[in-house]
Amino acid sequence: MIRKTLIALALATTFAAPAHAQFGKLKDLAGGGSSSSSSAAPSEADQEALVRRFAASQSHSLEAQTAFAKAFGLAEQVQLLEAERQALSSGSVNVDQMKKSVSVSEAAQAAIDERVAAKPELSAESKQHYTDGLIALAASAVEGQKLSGEASSFANGMKNLGATQLATVGRKLVAGAWVAKESPGYLKGLYSSSKAALTFARASKIKVPGNAESLLDTL
Repeated sequence: MIRKTLIALALATTFAAPAHAQFGKLKDLAGGGSSSSSSAAPSEADQEALVRRFAASQSHSLEAQTAFAKAFGLAEQVQLLEAERQALSSGSVNVDQMKKSVSVSEAAQAAIDERVAAKPELSAESKQHYTDGLIALAASAVEGQKLSGEASSFANGMKNLGATQLATVGRKLVAGAWVAKESPGYLKGLYSSSKAALTFARASKIKVPGNAESLLDTL
């Protein structure tokens, strides 16, 4: 009973703040905002769909970082990123797996940012890896925009659960609650890394496919 009460309190605290905007530019989605809280209480099916959406965006993001790491010769990061991407594609994804993927991704991004800051000259092969990364990053951003709206609806639905429901139904929705809570920060990081990646590509005269450039440029 104590465990149920603690879960209820944790989930209630998680969704006490307003959910972020449902759709728009990635930078706006990352910034948060108010929205209606009239959504129906989420189900386990809603949770499964939300986790799937996060996994899809994160998987593309890891793919992009893998390509950037290859471009900069970061062999260790390539190995770690590929392992996390494979884990996310395994089917059943839990909170611990998602947290680990985010941790590995953040560490890899720090290493990539360090190389970008050094403004290295890239070979033709490395530039191709970088181009591949931009394409994957655009795909991640598309999924990220969809994730925003779904996470917002899920968060609003959770806020409509009473204390008793949070202690029963809510404890089955921990993975969805985690994704909904973390989405604004995740989108903020995705926006920042996308803009930085595009800036480096242009400065280094790296080919940016038209569709990817258009999407990344309007984030």
